Amino acid sequence: MVLNFLTAHSLAETTTLAAQQIAERLLAQSPHSPSLLLVYFTQAHDAAVLRQTLKTHFPDTRIMGCSSCAGILTQAGHHARQGWSLAVGAIYDDKGAYGVAGQAGETLDVRQLLRRAIADGGRPGELPPLILLHASPGLEETMLAGIEAEFGTTVPVVGGSAADDGVTGDWQLCWTEGESQQGCVLAVLYPDCQLAFQFHSGYVPTERHGIITALDGREVLTIDHEPAAQVYARWTEREAPWPVGPILKETTLSPLARQVGMLDDLPYFKLSHPEAVTARDGLRLFGETRLGERLQLMYSSQEGLLQRSLNAVRIEPEYGMAGSLQPFGALVVFCAGCRLALGDSLDDVVEQFRSRLGEIPFITPFTFGEQGRLPHGELAHGNLMVSSVIFLES
Repeated sequence: MVLNFLTAHSLAETTTLAAQQIAERLLAQSPHSPSLLLVYFTQAHDAAVLRQTLKTHFPDTRIMGCSSCAGILTQAGHHARQGWSLAVGAIYDDKGAYGVAGQAGETLDVRQLLRRAIADGGRPGELPPLILLHASPGLEETMLAGIEAEFGTTVPVVGGSAADDGVTGDWQLCWTEGESQQGCVLAVLYPDCQLAFQFHSGYVPTERHGIITALDGREVLTIDHEPAAQVYARWTEREAPWPVGPILKETTLSPLARQVGMLDDLPYFKLSHPEAVTARDGLRLFGETRLGERLQLMYSSQEGLLQRSLNAVRIEPEYGMAGSLQPFGALVVFCAGCRLALGDSLDDVVEQFRSRLGEIPFITPFTFGEQGRLPHGELAHGNLMVSSVIFLES
């Protein structure tokens, strides 16, 4: 029986060489072919070359890939050099089943994608214990709505939106049979092990809030009938108005949120990261909102982000699970905005994850949106969050 989770990384500055190094480094750790390769890379790499080179080395392996902002974390540290980084998480599971499907473009048939992935895994008619999801920014809500329509609230989802280094649209996705800048890829997992999930943010609410009174897509035009950028500047106590243009990095510690429920008499929130101030004095967010919703200003500090991100690697086995389960690998999807806010503290993140999980392999891409299930089972696309799955064996 083979059940394992391994990682490998390369800082080589050509895609072909980096992919070859990844294959060699995996084969040095295990003679087997992975069941599923989770492939994360910076925008300098070419997703098509990456996919083709990895397929040459592992022709029977399912591949799911997504670009990451400014590097990738594994248990060995933060990997990035002059814009180049490639890292993979390899799942080996000869008793499990894994299927992948991807689609290029803006118009998605989510039901068809799910059915293709399930057929690829050889488990038609069987609900998967986990769906992994990567989409280009803007398509996340469509994907989640399709999953909800097909499966209801029964199937766990862990996901992250494709990212680049500067919000210029240079993100990429790849899967076993293709690649694209716009589109999505999903994997269905039927692993021969137990799984634990977390979906968290590292923020607390402030007393500042207002109602969305005008909206255009992901651009909030007015809050309480005032220009949204002006309201946000007042809430964040800026001396000067926000300039028109990108504000992603500057707003990481003070995002906006909507309350979506209560847990143990405490509210929980879905976060939206202000991406840019528009020419109309509006705020463009990295997530959907609705007219009439209440937006609340949230707050965190660098230390607060670091501490609360640890919740994402807390193991809480489901009711009825054996108590003797041990983690052997983890995928931790981490918001790119939080990564930027943490600056030089990324090694601290690695150390904290290690202290919580033990000396096991894990992989962490930095994404432009995170997907998971909220405490009462609601599927959500949020920003500035951490979404994770931990693989457990007895």
